[in-house]
Amino acid sequence: MFLFVIVSIEAIAQLLYRIRYGEFVWRQGSEIFRVQRFTRPVADARHATTIPNFSDPNYDGYGVSIDAYGFRRGAQTTIPDCPSVVFIGDSVPFGWGVPDRASMPSKLFEHLRRENDGRCVINAAIPAYSLFQAVARFEHEILGKFKVDSIYLQIYDPVKHFARFGAQWTPEMDWNTEPVLPGDPWMEKREYVASIQIVRKALFRFGVSETNLDERALDRYRGEIRRELEHLHDIAVQARVKRLIVAPVTVPSGTYEQLPEKHLIALKALNDELKQFATSNEKTTFFDTGEVLKSHPDSKMFIDQCCHLTELGNDFVAEKLIKILSR
Repeated sequence: MFLFVIVSIEAIAQLLYRIRYGEFVWRQGSEIFRVQRFTRPVADARHATTIPNFSDPNYDGYGVSIDAYGFRRGAQTTIPDCPSVVFIGDSVPFGWGVPDRASMPSKLFEHLRRENDGRCVINAAIPAYSLFQAVARFEHEILGKFKVDSIYLQIYDPVKHFARFGAQWTPEMDWNTEPVLPGDPWMEKREYVASIQIVRKALFRFGVSETNLDERALDRYRGEIRRELEHLHDIAVQARVKRLIVAPVTVPSGTYEQLPEKHLIALKALNDELKQFATSNEKTTFFDTGEVLKSHPDSKMFIDQCCHLTELGNDFVAEKLIKILSR
């Protein structure tokens, strides 16, 4: 009888969770990326990079092709001597889930040409890249080799790894180097128990926190992000970049409500550091993609519950981005 009551409570909780948050608790979370077939490991801070001249029109159902320089193809063509808007970051600017010509960089190039703007575009983003990998790729593969007009940066990690590892997190952690998650297995499995999740979310709303992200760990996390952004600014100045644009982690509104407390704290801290960085540095802009997309239905802007944009979403962001680039 006791077991029957427990199972019944959990079944009801799962249904309530589904009604309140739009999906069952075991469906929450995002895709995990590791080294793809179009990438290869490298022995430096990038940890992985793309394979030049890779092409698979059916890759993961949407197709991926990489040009001779190691950048994702699209409507644009990589031209070293052409002043270029360089996209660095992860799967969002890369265009995960959509064809080459439907990515954000490709859509921006089309807008530039419609505006009779002669600047070129380079898609140097790679799925799963962290902030630290994105900056390392710019330094290793672009700086001094291509003429750069502007830089667009958008990343998600280190949010996920800091949320998982807390005080044990280091900037070197990413989806290519991730260690085994430590801790009690029950602590991992309870993420899928709806009754526990409902209580945790309710307590969080009333200001009761169970997070183990102590202030010292959070300060170190912010400090590492701040230092890396300043490092990016320094090499952008070295490359004589006219504008550095940083975009925040942007997720569907339904996903945002479901994020675990630790994840949400890490995400807010990263976005806050990006905004402060843009405010305190000349020729740097905080491009609030969340604000841009919030007036449109998530189903039209996002292809999943993570952060990846549809072709329409990419085109909409590119249309707003060109206004910043034209100032």
